Amino acid sequence: MRKWLRITIVVFSGLIGLLLLLWLALAFYIHTHKAYILKQISDQLNERLHGGELTIAELEPALVQSFPDVSVSLKDVSVKDSLWSRHKHELVKVSRLFVQVNTLALLRKQLDIKRISLQKGTIYLYTDTSGYTNASVLKNKDEQVKSTQGSSTNADITRLNLEHVRFVMDNQLKGKSFDFDVSRLRGSLLTNDSGWTAKVDMDLKVNSFAFNTEKGSFLKDKNLSTDLELHFNTKKKILDIPQQLLRIDDKQDLSVGANFSFADDRAFTIHIIAEKASLAHVSTMLTPNIKERLDSIHMEKPLDAECVIKGGLADKGTPLLKVIWKTKDNSVTTRGLELTDCSFGGSYSNDWVPGKGHGDENSIISLYDLNTRCFSIPVRADTVHIANLQYPVLTGYFRADFPLTDLNADGPFNFTGGTAKANLFYKGGIQAVDTIKPYLKGTVEVLHGALAYTPRNLQFTDCNAKLDFTGQDLYLENISVQTARSKLFMAGSVLNITNLFFTAPEKLQLAWKVHSPILDLNEFSSFLARRGKVVQRKATARKKMTRITSQLDVMLNACNVNLNVSLDKLIYQRFIAQQVKANLSLTQTDIRLNQIALSHAGGTIQLSGNLIQNGNNNRFKINTDINNVHVDQLFYAFNDFGMQTLNSKNLRGILSAKANISGNIYDNGKVAPKSLYGTMGFELKQGALVHVSQLEDIGNIAFRKRDMGNITFENVKNKLTIQGDKVLVPPMQINSSVLYMDVSGVYGMTSGTDLYIDVPLRNPKKDEDIDDKEIKKKRRTRGIVLHLHATDDGNGKVKIKLGSKKKEEGKDVTN
Repeated sequence: MRKWLRITIVVFSGLIGLLLLLWLALAFYIHTHKAYILKQISDQLNERLHGGELTIAELEPALVQSFPDVSVSLKDVSVKDSLWSRHKHELVKVSRLFVQVNTLALLRKQLDIKRISLQKGTIYLYTDTSGYTNASVLKNKDEQVKSTQGSSTNADITRLNLEHVRFVMDNQLKGKSFDFDVSRLRGSLLTNDSGWTAKVDMDLKVNSFAFNTEKGSFLKDKNLSTDLELHFNTKKKILDIPQQLLRIDDKQDLSVGANFSFADDRAFTIHIIAEKASLAHVSTMLTPNIKERLDSIHMEKPLDAECVIKGGLADKGTPLLKVIWKTKDNSVTTRGLELTDCSFGGSYSNDWVPGKGHGDENSIISLYDLNTRCFSIPVRADTVHIANLQYPVLTGYFRADFPLTDLNADGPFNFTGGTAKANLFYKGGIQAVDTIKPYLKGTVEVLHGALAYTPRNLQFTDCNAKLDFTGQDLYLENISVQTARSKLFMAGSVLNITNLFFTAPEKLQLAWKVHSPILDLNEFSSFLARRGKVVQRKATARKKMTRITSQLDVMLNACNVNLNVSLDKLIYQRFIAQQVKANLSLTQTDIRLNQIALSHAGGTIQLSGNLIQNGNNNRFKINTDINNVHVDQLFYAFNDFGMQTLNSKNLRGILSAKANISGNIYDNGKVAPKSLYGTMGFELKQGALVHVSQLEDIGNIAFRKRDMGNITFENVKNKLTIQGDKVLVPPMQINSSVLYMDVSGVYGMTSGTDLYIDVPLRNPKKDEDIDDKEIKKKRRTRGIVLHLHATDDGNGKVKIKLGSKKKEEGKDVTN
């Protein structure tokens, strides 16, 4: 080994040995002078106290912890103010406090504290409702300077460590609470001309970060880790924290900066920037009242946000809070509303109206440049506001231009073509329990639509419409609809729709006007049946079901409709009418025919009544006034009223009648057998029976010289009673061109005929020249009178035999 190297090693080893000896000597000194050093430390700390009590249970050297400096360990350290017995909050209470002292200073019998470390304890800064604080036990800086002038034992603490220490600032006067569990803190302090700069590396858990304890805490139960740099300007009394990284729960990185003024204004500002932050995670950092509202919103992708909190350190209540954010191509779901391809900017402020406080009622959420698809419908809005979060009111102007097929969901309408354009301004509540009256103004236009109305299985083409919202009311204008055989032009209104659409749809009144050059009711026979239910087709469709679409189905089913109809031509099965004027009312369970007037078969018909919907068998009641209608066309239109032996081909004449009839009608439009009951009074003018086979059979036997194939009548009147498939015929005289008849009894539409017919054999042609009605009446029964009895033959046909009603009644009496 070379000489110089050997000398170097020897010198270096000697220095180390000397240092170790010196360090051991100092350790021995500390051990033997524990009382003196404890007194020095106590004096140092007591000089910083103003009243109160400092207690240290024990002092032990901690030699290894800070080699080559010397540390002492203070056990069970406690600092109490003079009013501790009242509020029970010790300012400092730690199980172990390490004090690192400068070795050389200690040799000069001076105490230079370089670092203090606190373990397992609590630092509790308490202020009661009167403004008194237990921190008053600490002297202010001026007092410290005065007490240490000329003293050689002033300690300059430049490093602070905390391990498992709870730090609390509890201000009962201002309603603020800051509570942290500090698992690790390493801090260093460097003074400069303007003040000092500190670096702090720490991990902690937030128990409370509440600027207003009534509103709750920010960052509740969150774990924070950061490496901060702080600057304090002594002259300006401003603590500045530049933007630095703060990690939360090892999930989210935030850029956090702050500025605290300890001058007269005592103002503070906290600036937070979050990039690609999950809304669900961000909501957990906020106060419960804000979190509750955000929890109803789900965003698939993260967003970028920036938050500013401003207030006064001495202010009571919630500080000013402003948040701005932006997102692109996101998916948002809230309260049954689904937004896809969603891009927008937004802001939140709890200072909507300056000077009105920072509560929910003065908070506002604003959305800017909103572009999205709402259940596949493209929607745009420049600005949307949600003001007063206690009772939220949404205000916005929305625009949309889209194909009608985008509306398809599990609703009452299924679109196959056409376009829609909407321009709507809305102001109102956004919750189902809101009592705020909504205001909706604007238009929705539909062009060349094609759709199916699924509850009634109806198909429509070339649909055009304009929906004009005027605030609370809806006016439907310029509506045209084409079906396979009908063309409809419509207009209508629904008053107070924005108030009752969700809350009480059964109270809505739909006023509807319909005009048509031709209407084929056979296409609308499904309205006779109960309205079909809308069935969800598949799981993907259920995702598209909106609250509005489903409620539209409820409204159409529950609301009342007042319908005024004007038709040039109406077709229903065989029935054809012209110039139809009708007023109808439709409710959930029935159709009321308030007044219907039409032209049919050369005459007019007026009717009123109602139909009660009950599935495939519906009860109806009709009051009819028929004037001068061709009876053959009337019978043909109504399928001969179910008669088997008499039909439209056998009848001629001009009929006037009044009928009050009730019955049942199937959902296919056919009258239920044996269901008709009521009365019908009629008068038949210029009547004729043409080729009635039963009468022609009689003519072949008894009246061969008379034309039984074309029997004409004078005016015939009677009032018939209908009971099921039976027609009760009161005694009635019929004066025809071939014979006289007196008829009474029962006519069975399908079976059960029991008619008595008295036929004087006198030829009516012999009395054609007699003008005196009384003489003609007396002469009609001269000669032989044939008494006939018409009954069923058991096979659905009527047979005629000789028989008198009086004789039959006589037999019944004898028997």
